[in-house]
Amino acid sequence: MLGAIIGDIVGSRFEWDNIKTKEFDFLTYKCSVTDDSIMSLAVAKAIVQCNGDYSALSKNSVKYMQKIGRPYPFCGYGGMFRQWMYSDDPKPYGSYGNGAAMRVSACGFAATSMDEAIELSRKVTEVTHNHPEGIKGAEATAVAIYMARTGSSILEIRDYINNNYYPMNFTLDGIRDSYSFNETCQDTVPQAIMAFLESENFEDAIRNAISIGGDSDTLAAITGGIAEAYYGIPAEIRKHALTFLDELQLSVLNEFEAKFGFTSNKKTENGSRVVKYVPISVNETRRVETTVSEREQSMLDAVNSADSADTSDVEWKKTTSTMLFNHLFEACNILRGPINQDEFKTYVIPLLFFKRVSDTYDEETQIAYEEYGEDVADFDEDEIHKFIIPEGCHWVDVRTQSENVGAAIVNAMIGIERANPDTLSGLFSSFDDANWTDKNKLSDERLKDLIEHMSRLKVGNKNYSADVMGDAYEFLLKKFADLSKKNAGEFYTPRSVVKLLVKILAPKAGETVYDPACGTGGMLIEAIRQMNDEKAAYGRIYGQEKNLATSAIARMNLYLHGALDFKVTQGDTLRSPNYIYRGELKTFDCCIANPPFGLSKWGADQFLTDVYGRNIWGCPTDSNADFAWLQHLVKSMDPKTGRCTVILPQGVLFHGGKEGEIRQKLIESDKLEAVITFVGGLFYGAGVSACTLVLNNNKPAERKGKVILIDGSTLYTAQRAQNIMTDENVEAAYKLYADYQDVIDLAKVVTIEEIAAKDFTLSVNSYIEKTQQEVVDPAVVRQRYFDAVEEVRAAEDSLLELLRKEGLLNE
Repeated sequence: MLGAIIGDIVGSRFEWDNIKTKEFDFLTYKCSVTDDSIMSLAVAKAIVQCNGDYSALSKNSVKYMQKIGRPYPFCGYGGMFRQWMYSDDPKPYGSYGNGAAMRVSACGFAATSMDEAIELSRKVTEVTHNHPEGIKGAEATAVAIYMARTGSSILEIRDYINNNYYPMNFTLDGIRDSYSFNETCQDTVPQAIMAFLESENFEDAIRNAISIGGDSDTLAAITGGIAEAYYGIPAEIRKHALTFLDELQLSVLNEFEAKFGFTSNKKTENGSRVVKYVPISVNETRRVETTVSEREQSMLDAVNSADSADTSDVEWKKTTSTMLFNHLFEACNILRGPINQDEFKTYVIPLLFFKRVSDTYDEETQIAYEEYGEDVADFDEDEIHKFIIPEGCHWVDVRTQSENVGAAIVNAMIGIERANPDTLSGLFSSFDDANWTDKNKLSDERLKDLIEHMSRLKVGNKNYSADVMGDAYEFLLKKFADLSKKNAGEFYTPRSVVKLLVKILAPKAGETVYDPACGTGGMLIEAIRQMNDEKAAYGRIYGQEKNLATSAIARMNLYLHGALDFKVTQGDTLRSPNYIYRGELKTFDCCIANPPFGLSKWGADQFLTDVYGRNIWGCPTDSNADFAWLQHLVKSMDPKTGRCTVILPQGVLFHGGKEGEIRQKLIESDKLEAVITFVGGLFYGAGVSACTLVLNNNKPAERKGKVILIDGSTLYTAQRAQNIMTDENVEAAYKLYADYQDVIDLAKVVTIEEIAAKDFTLSVNSYIEKTQQEVVDPAVVRQRYFDAVEEVRAAEDSLLELLRKEGLLNE
């Protein structure tokens, strides 16, 4: 029966705005329940109340059509039916309108025989539509549903309808151009049945019905009922459709399905149809001491039954990170329009984390139940869960919200923050650009679409490993960077470059890692990977990020990658570093960073007299902070074990003036171990080419007094929109660094004295030996050119001669 309701909802927005194609958004915020659904539910209620004795079905039909129909006066009733519904003495009025057929799907699902399907359809129809054509349309619909439900093939259904009700001697393509709005059974029911007969699956059937135009919601309701009986309803469509129903509608649906079940579609490996009828059941919600409203409980029961049907008999298959990313990014399409693409991450990222926390919470509850049974009620929340979700703040609480969805999202996120002050404080509220409660921007219907889309996939630890989830998350960040290249470099560093820097840095389990401009945390995550996620890394990962929302993204990123114990703080590193130990700048074993290039107005006056002594070689001008970042990193390196890899613009290798003086002192300090340049166009939002400086407070003896200069400008793979470094490119660059020896065209090991002789510039191409090019005499080059021209002319003459011989050339 829900299939008819879904058809009605999907078709609702096309009834007065016909569309002659199957290409349209299926269930969207623009859809709504109309009279087709209300009357289908009324008939279902009447059937349930008969308790198998249908002698009073006609009487019950009148009762519940009026009782359930009157609360929805503006849902699209026809004029005659409206008068009937509000009449104190309702009588049939000889109608053959298609309203007779759109409401009878429950008859086909409740019937235990063909004869009973016919009987039930007549009883619920003749109370209003007692014209023979009205009764015929209702009967044909109920019969088709009964046959589909009980295993008849499409050909068998077609033949039966053709022989007993309507000639099925047409095609949808044949009528699509000429078919127009029609409210009669005789010009609606056969077309709706044909939409099913020409279909490939449940969704395709409804798309067929809507694609011919006409009375779209009624056509699709009739088709949807038959398609549900034949194919079943995909769980994701079923769950999405439930969000359109209010408390009364849900309660009637659940009552009917509790008695007669619903159809869950399954397919075997060879693609043949296997339809499963699933009785709806009230499933225990795996929450400790949770109470919900009646509508919420109805929604939970219906959704849980759909989830159970969808996953029973099939093993859960983990989806690749790419598929997960595609699903996450599809959420952006729901937001598209009222939300600019630059704002997508502000909404999608916190929503993903909210869903992840909720799903993981449910997993932990389930594990606790399996291990301790009902004794779980005696446990404190923090004994079971990594994060606490207070009452009313779970994903399910938002999913079952029918009104003020944006406010429910905000309240849930704030509630989770407050319940976890040590770990999640400020995590959601950092996205202060997100205006969830502005209904002019995000209507309840659109938000319900978004919530339901995100609900289709569970994102707990059992569903996706931290690695898969993290990869998908980073794909998402990269996609957001693609959409907003103007400032993408502020928060996203190409992952291949991060791998190279971390590989060179080689952090070991137990060592501290620090990123003073951590962006979304990619470098810290790669460092944890390098340490094989060993527990010795817990509590030894540090980051600081100036942008509030980006620092929150970094924390989420680390959590989603499985990191539990780390410190990422918000603040301006150059003006106010957050990691201080006994009044001094805290030092770390490994420092890594991709700070913003050429930052201006960064606080040079304060840095000139820096209380932490970071101006060790001088203070750069306030127009460019590159060497301020470099000196901050040098000061943050542990005096004995400290290593550093930092990405900076290539200008730091050769600029003169104040920068030249600082670079000279850096080189003379013998902390610089390597310089690697990159091809242009590798970094988002960076109009200049970049390089990596490798520093080491404990250089190997054989490298003391030396620096290897590596030209990585050829180590890339060109793509249409952006140059990239593949894993092979990364390995090639790392090998040059690790081998630490001269390679023609690629690398040169130079001494500090040699650098001093070139005025302390580090332009790699001024040092690296190049392959000698063959010198060719100009006269030889000229002769080769003339020879080539003669060859071309001879080839043209030969081709023309062949064309003449074959008569293919008109001259």
